[in-house]
Amino acid sequence: MNTILVLLSTLTVAGSVVVAFILLLRLAPFQVFPAKWRFGIGKMALGLYLLPIFLVFNWMFSLFPFSTTVNELPITAQHVIPGSFHPTPAIQVQTIPANTALTFICLWVIGAIAFAAWQTYCYHRFIKTLKLTRTSVPMTGEIAMLLPAIKESLGLKSEVRLAYSALIRSPFLIGLRKPTIYLPLKNSANVDIRMVFHHELIHLKRKDLWIKALILVARALHWFNPLVHMLSKDIHTWSELSCDEEVVKGMSLADRKRYGETILNVVAGSRNLPIQFCSSLSGEGKQLKRRLIFMLNVKNVNKKTFVIAISTLFAVAAISTVTTAWASSNTPRVVASEEASAVTRPSQQTDGREDAPTVTRPSAQAAVRDEVSVVPRSDDQVVAREEVPAVTRPSAQEVVRKESPVVTRPAAQEAVREEASVVPAQAASRH
Repeated sequence: MNTILVLLSTLTVAGSVVVAFILLLRLAPFQVFPAKWRFGIGKMALGLYLLPIFLVFNWMFSLFPFSTTVNELPITAQHVIPGSFHPTPAIQVQTIPANTALTFICLWVIGAIAFAAWQTYCYHRFIKTLKLTRTSVPMTGEIAMLLPAIKESLGLKSEVRLAYSALIRSPFLIGLRKPTIYLPLKNSANVDIRMVFHHELIHLKRKDLWIKALILVARALHWFNPLVHMLSKDIHTWSELSCDEEVVKGMSLADRKRYGETILNVVAGSRNLPIQFCSSLSGEGKQLKRRLIFMLNVKNVNKKTFVIAISTLFAVAAISTVTTAWASSNTPRVVASEEASAVTRPSQQTDGREDAPTVTRPSAQAAVRDEVSVVPRSDDQVVAREEVPAVTRPSAQEVVRKESPVVTRPAAQEAVREEASVVPAQAASRH
């Protein structure tokens, strides 16, 4: 469980830092940075939400251990300070009970499965509806003959299918394994099909549909994080703007206006279109206005803008790495319930230990030590104490050996002599 919590926290912090920077970029005019660069920032945030890059760095650094030499110094504090010394750690490890961690992980798994199941259901329902209203495009028609030429100009070799649908009013690209461009049956006369194919094939060339699929995976894993859902909308916006930038690059002003008219002619079909599953040429509201303005003012990126963009990208990556390291070291450690209750009370015990000997409960030994330390010690006493161990402290065995022949044995001999002298005196009295 510790691994899951660390992994989830580091992924969340790493991606959220980049998304916070993206939200700050909204305060600046959208013409300042290229749309392709803004789309790249979104993809970087998506990668940080999905890939544990920081843990990979830790694993790589662990393969090359750094040896450090520490000079050990003698510790003399215990000889100076009486009593025991109990140092307390400067940073206490944050813990979380195992039951709480298990509950959190279960809720996270349930939410991820529910979100993924709902999106899968919506996708299959949309595909099923398209198949019911699908009409094939004649292979000998002008539209079918136009597609291979545009594919060749873009260097695409993958197979792309064409189909009509009476359900839609705007062309779009859908399908990961079998990409298909759906065209509306109505209002197609006012649409420049060449520009539509160019737009959708650029999406296919850049693998934008796979990016949207990864966004759904990130939203499922981080369903509790609103920044991930905001990132999904931002990536969709800048995906379309960067694609427009690629389409109109090198076009004249007249061709750009015609491309804008094509977007306006298909704008009505964008409603009720699941943009999380497909890429569409249309747009609505502020996004459409932004696309038209941006498309008409596309310019080549100068050197100054390029340097600023790259420097900002590295700065954001560095900040994200530092915050991810902080999140990894500050993630609560999962412990058992008994251990968690024991860990939460060390501060109170250490406070009592620090106050007891100095303020409230002085012991008798401490008082004696204080009194002894106050008595002055003359030089004669010091000299005597230094000479005593060498002169006046014989061992117990030597004392016994010296005293035993003088004390015990003469006394016994005298007692025997007295008894011997008493016996002849008693015999003389009898006679």
